[in-house]
Amino acid sequence: MVGRKAILTTLALASMALAACSDNEATSSASGGEDETTAEEKIVIDQAGTEVTIPAEVNSIVSGGILPYFHTWYVATNSAKEIVGMHPNSYNAAENSILSKMAPEILNADTSFVQNGEMNVEELMKINPDVFFEIATDEKSIEQARTAGINTVAIKAIDAAAAEPLATFNSWLKLTGEIASTTERADNFIEIGTDVQNEIYEKIDSLKAEEKPNALMLYQLSEQAITVGGKNFFGNQWLNATGANDVAENDVTGRKDVNMEQIYNWNPEIIYITNFTEIQPEDLYNNTIPGQDWSEVEAVKNKQVYKIPLGIYRWFPPSGDAPLMLKWLANNNQPELFDYDMNAEIKSYYKDFYGYDVTDEEVEQILHPSSDAAKY
Repeated sequence: MVGRKAILTTLALASMALAACSDNEATSSASGGEDETTAEEKIVIDQAGTEVTIPAEVNSIVSGGILPYFHTWYVATNSAKEIVGMHPNSYNAAENSILSKMAPEILNADTSFVQNGEMNVEELMKINPDVFFEIATDEKSIEQARTAGINTVAIKAIDAAAAEPLATFNSWLKLTGEIASTTERADNFIEIGTDVQNEIYEKIDSLKAEEKPNALMLYQLSEQAITVGGKNFFGNQWLNATGANDVAENDVTGRKDVNMEQIYNWNPEIIYITNFTEIQPEDLYNNTIPGQDWSEVEAVKNKQVYKIPLGIYRWFPPSGDAPLMLKWLANNNQPELFDYDMNAEIKSYYKDFYGYDVTDEEVEQILHPSSDAAKY
Protein backbone atom coordinates (compact mmCIF):
# COMPACT_ATOMS: atom_id res chain seq x y z
CA MET A 1 0.00 0.00 0.00
CA VAL A 2 2.79 2.40 0.89
CA GLY A 3 4.40 2.02 -2.51
CA ARG A 4 1.36 3.50 -4.21
CA LYS A 5 1.54 6.79 -2.38
CA ALA A 6 3.43 9.59 -3.98
CA ILE A 7 4.33 12.88 -2.36
CA LEU A 8 2.75 15.87 -4.08
CA THR A 9 4.79 18.80 -2.85
CA THR A 10 3.32 21.46 -5.08
CA LEU A 11 -0.33 21.28 -4.13
CA ALA A 12 -1.88 24.21 -2.26
CA LEU A 13 -3.69 23.68 1.04
CA ALA A 14 -7.11 23.96 -0.50
CA SER A 15 -6.43 21.13 -2.87
CA MET A 16 -4.81 19.11 -0.10
CA ALA A 17 -8.15 18.91 1.67
CA LEU A 18 -10.01 17.47 -1.26
CA ALA A 19 -10.35 13.87 -2.24
CA ALA A 20 -8.86 13.02 -5.58
CA CYS A 21 -11.20 10.63 -7.24
CA SER A 22 -14.55 8.92 -7.16
CA ASP A 23 -15.38 5.82 -5.18
CA ASN A 24 -15.99 3.43 -8.02
CA GLU A 25 -13.46 4.19 -10.67
CA ALA A 26 -11.17 1.29 -11.16
CA THR A 27 -8.17 3.40 -12.07
CA SER A 28 -7.26 6.89 -10.96
CA SER A 29 -4.20 8.96 -10.18
CA ALA A 30 -3.28 12.57 -9.36
CA SER A 31 0.29 11.92 -10.40
CA GLY A 32 0.00 10.93 -14.02
CA GLY A 33 -1.86 7.65 -13.92
CA GLU A 34 0.79 5.67 -12.05
CA ASP A 35 -1.44 4.82 -9.08
CA GLU A 36 -4.20 2.29 -9.39
CA THR A 37 -7.18 1.57 -7.20
CA THR A 38 -9.73 -1.18 -7.20
CA ALA A 39 -13.49 -0.66 -7.18
CA GLU A 40 -13.33 -1.00 -3.39
CA GLU A 41 -10.71 1.73 -2.98
CA LYS A 42 -10.26 5.44 -3.52
CA ILE A 43 -7.41 7.91 -3.20
CA VAL A 44 -7.46 10.98 -1.00
CA ILE A 45 -4.82 13.66 -0.62
CA ASP A 46 -4.09 14.37 3.02
CA GLN A 47 -3.07 17.73 4.51
CA ALA A 48 0.62 16.95 4.11
CA GLY A 49 0.07 16.54 0.37
CA THR A 50 0.38 12.76 0.32
CA GLU A 51 -1.83 10.47 -1.74
CA VAL A 52 -3.39 7.85 0.53
CA THR A 53 -5.31 4.85 -0.74
CA ILE A 54 -8.24 3.99 1.52
CA PRO A 55 -11.29 1.74 1.32
CA ALA A 56 -14.16 3.30 -0.62
CA GLU A 57 -16.34 2.62 2.42
CA VAL A 58 -14.60 3.42 5.71
CA ASN A 59 -15.97 1.39 8.62
CA SER A 60 -13.31 1.94 11.28
CA ILE A 61 -10.96 4.78 12.17
CA VAL A 62 -8.39 5.56 14.86
CA SER A 63 -7.47 9.11 15.87
CA GLY A 64 -3.92 9.62 17.15
CA GLY A 65 -2.02 12.70 18.28
CA ILE A 66 -4.32 15.08 16.42
CA LEU A 67 -6.41 15.23 19.60
CA PRO A 68 -9.66 16.86 18.38
CA TYR A 69 -9.92 14.76 15.25
CA PHE A 70 -12.15 11.97 16.63
CA HIS A 71 -15.04 14.37 17.17
CA THR A 72 -14.50 15.85 13.70
CA TRP A 73 -15.45 12.45 12.35
CA TYR A 74 -18.68 12.56 14.37
CA VAL A 75 -19.50 16.10 13.25
CA ALA A 76 -18.90 15.19 9.60
CA THR A 77 -20.76 11.86 9.63
CA ASN A 78 -23.21 12.08 12.57
CA SER A 79 -21.86 8.69 13.62
CA ALA A 80 -19.36 7.50 16.22
CA LYS A 81 -19.52 3.76 15.64
CA GLU A 82 -16.58 3.90 13.24
CA ILE A 83 -14.31 5.44 15.93
CA VAL A 84 -12.59 2.33 17.29
CA GLY A 85 -9.53 4.00 18.79
CA MET A 86 -8.34 7.38 20.01
CA HIS A 87 -5.52 9.04 21.95
CA PRO A 88 -5.97 8.80 25.77
CA ASN A 89 -6.10 12.61 26.04
CA SER A 90 -8.90 12.63 23.47
CA TYR A 91 -10.68 9.90 25.44
CA ASN A 92 -10.67 12.01 28.62
CA ALA A 93 -12.23 14.89 26.72
CA ALA A 94 -14.83 12.53 25.21
CA GLU A 95 -15.60 11.00 28.59
CA ASN A 96 -16.28 14.44 30.08
CA SER A 97 -18.12 15.80 27.06
CA ILE A 98 -21.76 15.77 26.04
CA LEU A 99 -20.71 13.57 23.10
CA SER A 100 -20.55 10.62 25.50
CA LYS A 101 -24.32 11.07 26.01
CA MET A 102 -25.13 11.80 22.38
CA ALA A 103 -23.14 8.80 21.13
CA PRO A 104 -22.22 6.52 24.09
CA GLU A 105 -20.44 4.10 21.77
CA ILE A 106 -17.61 6.66 21.63
CA LEU A 107 -16.47 5.29 25.01
CA ASN A 108 -15.80 1.86 23.45
CA ALA A 109 -12.79 3.31 21.66
CA ASP A 110 -9.43 1.65 22.37
CA THR A 111 -6.59 3.81 23.75
CA SER A 112 -3.95 1.12 24.19
CA PHE A 113 -2.02 2.10 21.04
CA VAL A 114 -0.64 5.16 22.86
CA GLN A 115 1.73 4.31 25.69
CA ASN A 116 3.74 6.88 27.66
CA GLY A 117 2.62 9.51 25.17
CA GLU A 118 3.92 7.67 22.10
CA MET A 119 2.22 5.51 19.49
CA ASN A 120 2.80 1.75 19.77
CA VAL A 121 2.46 0.44 16.24
CA GLU A 122 2.01 -3.17 17.32
CA GLU A 123 -1.05 -2.21 19.38
CA LEU A 124 -2.34 -0.08 16.51
CA MET A 125 -2.04 -3.07 14.18
CA LYS A 126 -4.20 -5.10 16.57
CA ILE A 127 -6.99 -2.51 16.18
CA ASN A 128 -6.42 -2.59 12.41
CA PRO A 129 -8.44 0.50 11.40
CA ASP A 130 -9.48 1.25 7.85
CA VAL A 131 -7.90 4.69 8.34
CA PHE A 132 -5.53 6.09 10.96
CA PHE A 133 -5.48 9.88 11.41
CA GLU A 134 -2.29 11.41 12.84
CA ILE A 135 -1.03 14.95 13.35
CA ALA A 136 1.11 15.95 10.36
CA THR A 137 4.07 17.00 12.51
CA ASP A 138 4.47 13.48 13.97
CA GLU A 139 6.35 12.14 10.97
CA LYS A 140 7.76 9.24 13.00
CA SER A 141 4.34 7.79 13.87
CA ILE A 142 3.06 8.37 10.33
CA GLU A 143 6.02 6.52 8.83
CA GLN A 144 5.72 3.65 11.31
CA ALA A 145 2.00 3.22 10.64
CA ARG A 146 2.42 3.35 6.86
CA THR A 147 5.32 0.90 6.98
CA ALA A 148 3.02 -1.43 8.91
CA GLY A 149 0.51 -1.20 6.06
CA ILE A 150 -2.01 1.03 7.85
CA ASN A 151 -3.71 3.65 5.69
CA THR A 152 -2.60 6.87 7.40
CA VAL A 153 -3.96 10.36 6.78
CA ALA A 154 -1.94 13.34 8.06
CA ILE A 155 -3.94 16.23 9.53
CA LYS A 156 -2.47 19.70 10.10
CA ALA A 157 -3.24 21.58 13.31
CA ILE A 158 -1.57 24.89 14.09
CA ASP A 159 -0.40 25.67 10.59
CA ALA A 160 -3.63 24.66 8.86
CA ALA A 161 -5.53 27.75 7.64
CA ALA A 162 -3.04 30.04 9.44
CA ALA A 163 -4.03 28.70 12.89
CA GLU A 164 -7.52 30.16 12.52
CA PRO A 165 -9.66 27.68 14.49
CA LEU A 166 -12.86 27.96 12.48
CA ALA A 167 -11.06 27.76 9.13
CA THR A 168 -8.92 24.90 10.42
CA PHE A 169 -11.98 22.91 11.47
CA ASN A 170 -13.57 23.66 8.11
CA SER A 171 -10.53 22.13 6.38
CA TRP A 172 -10.77 19.01 8.54
CA LEU A 173 -14.48 18.71 7.81
CA LYS A 174 -13.99 19.03 4.07
CA LEU A 175 -11.38 16.28 4.03
CA THR A 176 -13.47 14.05 6.29
CA GLY A 177 -16.57 14.64 4.20
CA GLU A 178 -14.69 13.44 1.14
CA ILE A 179 -13.34 10.39 2.98
CA ALA A 180 -16.74 9.44 4.40
CA SER A 181 -18.78 10.70 1.42
CA THR A 182 -20.75 13.06 3.70
CA THR A 183 -20.04 16.56 2.40
CA GLU A 184 -23.46 18.09 3.11
CA ARG A 185 -22.95 18.33 6.90
CA ALA A 186 -19.56 19.95 6.37
CA ASP A 187 -21.08 22.59 4.11
CA ASN A 188 -23.85 23.25 6.65
CA PHE A 189 -21.35 23.75 9.47
CA ILE A 190 -19.19 26.06 7.36
CA GLU A 191 -22.23 28.21 6.56
CA ILE A 192 -23.25 28.50 10.23
CA GLY A 193 -19.74 29.40 11.37
CA THR A 194 -19.28 31.97 8.64
CA ASP A 195 -22.59 33.65 9.49
CA VAL A 196 -21.72 33.91 13.20
CA GLN A 197 -18.26 35.28 12.53
CA ASN A 198 -19.63 37.90 10.13
CA GLU A 199 -22.30 38.87 12.66
CA ILE A 200 -19.61 39.52 15.27
CA TYR A 201 -17.25 41.27 12.87
CA GLU A 202 -19.97 43.76 11.98
CA LYS A 203 -20.03 44.98 15.58
CA ILE A 204 -16.32 44.93 16.44
CA ASP A 205 -14.70 46.06 13.19
CA SER A 206 -14.84 49.74 14.10
CA LEU A 207 -13.51 49.29 17.64
CA LYS A 208 -10.17 50.89 18.46
CA ALA A 209 -7.57 48.98 20.47
CA GLU A 210 -8.31 51.05 23.58
CA GLU A 211 -11.95 50.00 23.34
CA LYS A 212 -11.01 46.33 23.67
CA PRO A 213 -10.04 44.54 26.91
CA ASN A 214 -6.53 43.13 27.27
CA ALA A 215 -6.89 39.37 27.53
CA LEU A 216 -4.63 36.35 28.04
CA MET A 217 -5.04 32.70 27.08
CA LEU A 218 -3.54 30.41 29.73
CA TYR A 219 -2.87 27.18 27.88
CA GLN A 220 -1.52 25.17 30.80
CA LEU A 221 -0.86 26.11 34.40
CA SER A 222 0.68 24.24 37.29
CA GLU A 223 3.12 24.77 40.13
CA GLN A 224 5.91 23.94 37.70
CA ALA A 225 5.00 26.06 34.67
CA ILE A 226 2.84 28.88 33.32
CA THR A 227 2.29 28.19 29.62
CA VAL A 228 0.55 30.85 27.56
CA GLY A 229 -0.52 31.08 23.95
CA GLY A 230 0.38 33.96 21.67
CA LYS A 231 0.63 34.75 18.00
CA ASN A 232 0.11 31.90 15.48
CA PHE A 233 -1.91 29.94 18.01
CA PHE A 234 -5.63 29.40 18.33
CA GLY A 235 -6.11 31.71 21.32
CA ASN A 236 -4.75 34.71 19.43
CA GLN A 237 -7.29 34.18 16.68
CA TRP A 238 -10.16 33.66 19.11
CA LEU A 239 -9.39 36.94 20.90
CA ASN A 240 -8.92 38.97 17.73
CA ALA A 241 -12.15 37.60 16.29
CA THR A 242 -14.27 38.54 19.31
CA GLY A 243 -13.16 42.03 20.32
CA ALA A 244 -10.17 41.63 22.68
CA ASN A 245 -6.47 42.49 22.56
CA ASP A 246 -4.12 39.53 23.07
CA VAL A 247 -1.54 40.75 25.61
CA ALA A 248 0.90 38.02 24.58
CA GLU A 249 0.70 38.73 20.86
CA ASN A 250 3.95 40.71 20.60
CA ASP A 251 5.97 38.55 23.00
CA VAL A 252 4.94 34.98 22.30
CA THR A 253 4.66 32.91 19.14
CA GLY A 254 2.83 29.62 19.59
CA ARG A 255 3.12 28.37 23.17
CA LYS A 256 5.69 29.56 25.70
CA ASP A 257 6.46 29.17 29.40
CA VAL A 258 6.55 32.52 31.20
CA ASN A 259 7.00 33.67 34.80
CA MET A 260 4.83 35.78 37.08
CA GLU A 261 6.87 38.90 36.31
CA GLN A 262 5.72 38.63 32.71
CA ILE A 263 2.13 38.16 33.84
CA TYR A 264 2.42 41.29 36.02
CA ASN A 265 3.83 43.25 33.06
CA TRP A 266 0.93 42.20 30.85
CA ASN A 267 -1.61 42.57 33.69
CA PRO A 268 -4.54 41.18 31.63
CA GLU A 269 -8.07 42.33 32.37
CA ILE A 270 -9.49 38.97 31.28
CA ILE A 271 -7.91 35.50 31.57
CA TYR A 272 -9.15 32.40 29.77
CA ILE A 273 -8.04 28.92 30.94
CA THR A 274 -8.11 26.03 28.48
CA ASN A 275 -9.24 22.45 29.14
CA PHE A 276 -5.70 21.23 28.62
CA THR A 277 -5.01 22.11 32.26
CA GLU A 278 -6.85 21.08 35.43
CA ILE A 279 -6.70 24.61 36.87
CA GLN A 280 -10.02 26.37 37.48
CA PRO A 281 -10.71 30.12 37.96
CA GLU A 282 -11.15 29.51 41.70
CA ASP A 283 -7.51 28.40 41.91
CA LEU A 284 -6.47 31.89 40.81
CA TYR A 285 -9.10 33.68 42.91
CA ASN A 286 -8.00 31.75 46.00
CA ASN A 287 -4.29 31.92 45.13
CA THR A 288 -3.85 28.17 45.67
CA ILE A 289 -0.86 27.57 43.37
CA PRO A 290 2.38 27.47 45.41
CA GLY A 291 5.02 29.95 44.29
CA GLN A 292 2.57 32.09 42.29
CA ASP A 293 0.74 35.19 43.52
CA TRP A 294 -2.15 35.97 41.20
CA SER A 295 -3.93 38.30 43.62
CA GLU A 296 -2.59 41.51 42.06
CA VAL A 297 -3.50 40.65 38.48
CA GLU A 298 -6.37 42.80 37.19
CA ALA A 299 -8.42 39.88 35.86
CA VAL A 300 -8.25 38.13 39.23
CA LYS A 301 -9.08 41.24 41.23
CA ASN A 302 -12.14 41.84 39.03
CA LYS A 303 -13.23 38.18 38.88
CA GLN A 304 -12.76 38.05 35.11
CA VAL A 305 -11.16 34.59 34.87
CA TYR A 306 -13.02 32.04 32.74
CA LYS A 307 -12.65 28.33 32.16
CA ILE A 308 -13.23 27.68 28.47
CA PRO A 309 -16.30 25.44 27.93
CA LEU A 310 -16.28 21.86 26.72
CA GLY A 311 -19.23 20.73 24.62
CA ILE A 312 -18.95 18.12 21.95
CA TYR A 313 -15.22 18.72 22.41
CA ARG A 314 -12.94 21.33 24.05
CA TRP A 315 -13.81 24.76 22.67
CA PHE A 316 -10.24 26.17 22.58
CA PRO A 317 -8.91 24.18 19.58
CA PRO A 318 -10.88 23.76 16.35
CA SER A 319 -14.19 22.11 17.25
CA GLY A 320 -17.70 21.42 16.09
CA ASP A 321 -18.89 24.00 18.63
CA ALA A 322 -16.79 26.83 17.14
CA PRO A 323 -19.86 29.03 16.39
CA LEU A 324 -20.79 28.80 20.08
CA MET A 325 -17.23 29.60 21.17
CA LEU A 326 -17.34 32.80 19.12
CA LYS A 327 -20.57 33.92 20.81
CA TRP A 328 -19.36 32.99 24.31
CA LEU A 329 -16.12 34.95 23.88
CA ALA A 330 -17.94 37.93 22.34
CA ASN A 331 -20.20 38.07 25.41
CA ASN A 332 -17.20 38.16 27.75
CA ASN A 333 -15.01 40.50 25.71
CA GLN A 334 -17.64 43.02 24.64
CA PRO A 335 -20.61 42.76 27.03
CA GLU A 336 -21.96 46.13 25.91
CA LEU A 337 -22.18 44.92 22.31
CA PHE A 338 -23.22 41.30 22.78
CA ASP A 339 -25.84 39.65 24.94
CA TYR A 340 -26.13 36.13 23.62
CA ASP A 341 -28.25 33.88 25.84
CA MET A 342 -25.81 30.98 25.90
CA ASN A 343 -28.33 28.59 27.43
CA ALA A 344 -30.70 29.20 24.50
CA GLU A 345 -27.86 29.36 21.96
CA ILE A 346 -26.45 25.99 23.01
CA LYS A 347 -29.87 24.30 23.01
CA SER A 348 -30.75 25.72 19.62
CA TYR A 349 -27.41 24.84 18.02
CA TYR A 350 -27.37 21.27 19.32
CA LYS A 351 -30.97 20.72 18.25
CA ASP A 352 -30.49 22.16 14.77
CA PHE A 353 -27.05 20.76 13.97
CA TYR A 354 -26.77 17.57 16.02
CA GLY A 355 -30.47 16.76 16.48
CA TYR A 356 -29.95 16.53 20.24
CA ASP A 357 -32.05 18.12 23.01
CA VAL A 358 -29.68 19.56 25.62
CA THR A 359 -31.01 19.86 29.18
CA ASP A 360 -30.35 22.78 31.52
CA GLU A 361 -28.05 20.55 33.55
CA GLU A 362 -26.06 19.64 30.45
CA VAL A 363 -25.73 23.31 29.48
CA GLU A 364 -24.26 23.96 32.91
CA GLN A 365 -21.77 21.11 32.43
CA ILE A 366 -20.76 22.48 29.03
CA LEU A 367 -20.18 26.01 30.35
CA HIS A 368 -18.41 24.84 33.53
CA PRO A 369 -16.42 21.73 32.61
CA SER A 370 -14.73 19.45 35.09
CA SER A 371 -10.97 19.47 35.61
CA ASP A 372 -11.05 15.73 34.87
CA ALA A 373 -11.19 16.51 31.13
CA ALA A 374 -7.53 17.55 31.30
CA LYS A 375 -6.29 14.37 32.99
CA TYR A 376 -4.64 11.42 31.29
